[in-house]
Amino acid sequence: MRRAQGLTLVEILIALLILSFIGGVIATALISNIRLNADGRTREQAIAAASTWIDRFKAKTLDFGHFTGGVTYDYGYAYSTDSTFVAAGDPNPAALDREWGPFKFVVTTEKVVERPAIWRVRVVTYYRRAGGGEGSFAVETLIKQ
Repeated sequence: MRRAQGLTLVEILIALLILSFIGGVIATALISNIRLNADGRTREQAIAAASTWIDRFKAKTLDFGHFTGGVTYDYGYAYSTDSTFVAAGDPNPAALDREWGPFKFVVTTEKVVERPAIWRVRVVTYYRRAGGGEGSFAVETLIKQ
């Protein structure tokens, strides 16, 4: 007796099961890669924002003494309405809201040498990860006032 040509229902179901499994593995890898790339971009923006903080201290536009007890700026903080930043003479304080708004900062200064005045500036930056949760890093430097 000769078997009819073609695939049986069982063979088709097994093939679909294998293809579904492979598709799931590929989709999981792609989603993971997209999240990783998004986290990398967010971290790069956070590093740039932390660098801007340090640049402002180096340019001496911020009052070192104001930050000696440590100051926390939460996500979405309105820098454009804060007298510390308005007094620094920023030509566009609203730009700070856009640049720094997606991040949380804890900024601390400490005078380590009296004459000449040398300050330790520490900026801890927090950012939201694409997959959920929060990442952070710290930048610290010495600046002669």
